[in-house]
Amino acid sequence: MLFLSQTKNRIEDWWKKFSWDIGIDLGTSNTVVYLKDRGVVIDEPTLLARIKKKRWLGLSAPKHKVVVPLAYGIKAKEMMDREPIGVEVVSPIKNGIVSDLEALESLLAYYLKMVYEIPSGRPKIFKPQIVISVPCLITDVQKRAVRSVLNSLGAKKVILIEGLVLAGVGMGMPTDRSAGLMMVDMGGGKTEVGLVSQGGVVITKGIKVGGDDLDLAIVNYLKMKYGILIGKNSAEKIKIDIGSVWDSGKENKTVLVRGRDLETGLPKSLRVNEVEIREALSLLFNKMVKLVKEVVDEVPPEMIDDVIKRGIILGGNGAKIKGMAKLIENDLKIATKVADEPGKIITQGLVRLIDDQEKFKTVKIYSGQR
Repeated sequence: MLFLSQTKNRIEDWWKKFSWDIGIDLGTSNTVVYLKDRGVVIDEPTLLARIKKKRWLGLSAPKHKVVVPLAYGIKAKEMMDREPIGVEVVSPIKNGIVSDLEALESLLAYYLKMVYEIPSGRPKIFKPQIVISVPCLITDVQKRAVRSVLNSLGAKKVILIEGLVLAGVGMGMPTDRSAGLMMVDMGGGKTEVGLVSQGGVVITKGIKVGGDDLDLAIVNYLKMKYGILIGKNSAEKIKIDIGSVWDSGKENKTVLVRGRDLETGLPKSLRVNEVEIREALSLLFNKMVKLVKEVVDEVPPEMIDDVIKRGIILGGNGAKIKGMAKLIENDLKIATKVADEPGKIITQGLVRLIDDQEKFKTVKIYSGQR
């Protein structure tokens, strides 16, 4: 038995010399691809522009519907709300889960093709191993869907790891000790809160509220209050420029908004201020704070001390909105801080795991296989 074990380890060590690993942070808003020894090679929106499907019924309907992709990533995002008749811009991921399997396969095929063409110091003889982040509350059916897509695109092995675990690793959380860390991941389509310990999730909860919902809230607010209709990209820019959830008492910033007057149908311009945007987003942010409070209430008594000592860490692009940490800290009376690069925290976790195989072994037994 010892001889067989040693032989197996030698074969694995030899295989690793020729293997190459890919890490994918598949988010609702953005997709980041990391290639070992080359760094982050793709950071693009999770969007695809394609010819609209013709919904034919009856015997004359085509048996195979061919989807013709036109643009991916940033080019597709530039087409949003500007696409011509017959073209649609779709997001394969909704609220962190797969909503359009066909579009996802096409998008990942395009990105992986770009990765395969990148020169690497390692010979690409064998199929790659792909490590991909997934939401903690994803179902087994959704896991199989992600695995099947990547396997069909040439992956030798697909390993699913919870996003909160990767966020904890990205923050430097030790995976070999029972040290608890409270993480909040505020993504584009969902918000997840969980307590991470020993490379796994102790307790987690999530809601389908994210950055996309904040953009929609701004669109609806301006529509109801001023009768002006703006696009999602314009709402996102307003959120980034003057979005806030805490009144600092300082200068009330304003931004110029251009859209269509719903009454006359003519172009209309106006200025909105920080207070108004805070009012538009307040309801959704209160839901996020309530979610954090619910998870804290269910923390095991033995781990309360860890939460108090280390505080609550905010990750995801939603954490960049001014005052979010202050709002949670004021409500829960627990120290809360935003990660240094909140939008890249999961990617940093992927990088650390792929580059450190010993740390990787302590995490993957908990990920996607429970």
